Amino acid sequence: MVYNTSMAIKVCSLGSGSKGNSVLIDNGRSRILIDAGLPARTLLTRLEDINVGLNQLDGVLITHEHNDHINALETVARSVPVYAHDYTMQAILAKCFISLKNQMNFSGECFSIGTFDITAFKVSHDAVYPLGYTISDSDSKITYATDLGYCSKEFLRAAKGSGLVVIESNHDVDMLMNGRYPAYLKRRIISNKGHLSNLACAVAINELASQGTKKFVLGHLSENNNLPELAYWTNADYLRGKGADIGREIKLVVAEQRCVSGFIGCD
Repeated sequence: MVYNTSMAIKVCSLGSGSKGNSVLIDNGRSRILIDAGLPARTLLTRLEDINVGLNQLDGVLITHEHNDHINALETVARSVPVYAHDYTMQAILAKCFISLKNQMNFSGECFSIGTFDITAFKVSHDAVYPLGYTISDSDSKITYATDLGYCSKEFLRAAKGSGLVVIESNHDVDMLMNGRYPAYLKRRIISNKGHLSNLACAVAINELASQGTKKFVLGHLSENNNLPELAYWTNADYLRGKGADIGREIKLVVAEQRCVSGFIGCD
């Protein structure tokens, strides 16, 4: 679906957090969503806010089957092909209907959607087959990884060379442990199959920055165990302590639940 001239890949978070996640990826020639976890009406409204219709999407790429990543998928899948790993697709189909013609299952690591080259990599989370993705074209590369209990070597290898990385900064450990969640849920979140804390995110970003990435979007913030300002400053303070110049050398953007981020380019 060609509609513009080539440009570096841009990312726009339509909403990110415990109540739903969806990100638009655009390079001027192709457009895809990663996940469709917002309520359907909210997702469609936010796409309209950035002048994008479902008929302009080349596909929706699913990371895993949890509801905050597929809430609007049945609506989106009426007109947009759904790309998901074989195991994840089976889990999705147990929850919502997707016509056979729009089921784009994959089992390997590498495939294409429009002008994007996609590489999938495994992440650690309590889902059937959770994945992160690198998305590249002839001009640029980005990496998307949320819902990961820890930062793996596989993730770091996959993300190398990315101009921009969307990475989870889910919770502040003190807020989580002193909060109202039951003990079993706290254990799940801090486990290796749970979510990445602000500090763990900062450590990962420092490693990625040493590989050359300069732009980072902090995503999937917990509504109850984090704050946008806390996520930003925890990451920024840690990186400054490692010698990074925040705002000039390294750019951090916080993706929020209730608003669109605007387009963030990786150039």
